[in-house]
Formats: sequence, C-alpha cells, structure tokens
Amino acid sequence: MLHLLEQMDIGMDTALAVAVPLISGIAELIGLLIIVVSLLRTTYHYMRVVLFHDDYDYHLEMSTGLITALEFLMAAEVSKTILLPSLDAVLLLVATFGSRALMSILLRVEMRSERAERAEAKRDEHRAEQRAVRQSRAFVWPWQDRDGGQDQDPGSRGE
Repeated sequence: MLHLLEQMDIGMDTALAVAVPLISGIAELIGLLIIVVSLLRTTYHYMRVVLFHDDYDYHLEMSTGLITALEFLMAAEVSKTILLPSLDAVLLLVATFGSRALMSILLRVEMRSERAERAEAKRDEHRAEQRAVRQSRAFVWPWQDRDGGQDQDPGSRGE
C-alpha cells in the first residue's frame, strides 16, 4: 500500500511538472493576445476620435484590456509559483499583483473623474436649454418684437 502511494505521489509530481508550465504558458499567451487586441482596438477608436470627432472612451478600453491581461499574467505567475516556490517567483508574483492592484485603483479614479466631468457637462447643457426656454417664454408687450427691442411707440399704436 505504501508503495502504491509513493507511485501516486511521483505520478502527481510528474503530472504537475508537465501541466503547470503548459497552463502558465497558455495564460501568458492569452494575456499577451489581450494586450495586442486592446492596443489595436484603442488605436482604431483613437483614430476615429481624432479624424471623425467620434465620442468614444478609448482610455477606458485600453485600461480595461491591460487589467484583464494582467489578471491572466498573474494567473500564470501563480501557477509557476505552485511548481517552483522560489523567492524570485514569489517576488515576481507580488510585483504583478501590485501593478494590477495599482492599475485597478487608477482606473476607478479615472472613471469617476470622467463620469463627474460628463455629468457636469450634461448639467451645463441642461441649464443652457432651460435658460433658452425661459427666454423664449418671456413676456413680450405687443409693441415689442421677440428680441426685446421696440417696434413702435405705445402711444402711436393705432394711429
């Protein structure tokens, strides 16, 4: 029975030695692919904004792509750390995790500031529309034109 358990342990070690580098390699490739695709998409949308004055948030697109890619790269580092728990692997994992956390925080701050700017612009636009409506509904004397000037003298009316 002990011999069987030892053989299973050796088999598991062999399976991990084969599977973990494969899994981490696939995760790294997916992370790099996400970076390339988000860079291409961001470049496309940036060019549309510059050339055609489109309204698209390409900053958010790039930031989201980088954060997603960092998640895959972090998964690759975690899987490598499982196989080779060395100090270098742990430090690389900590650095990857730290950069992902920092990017996530910066993205949230940026999104909040952009939302606040958009909300303020929308409020200003709404106030301008309300002001225009109020001015168009202002009381006008019959002898005044809509611009606020006077067409004729009130005493000369009807003469």
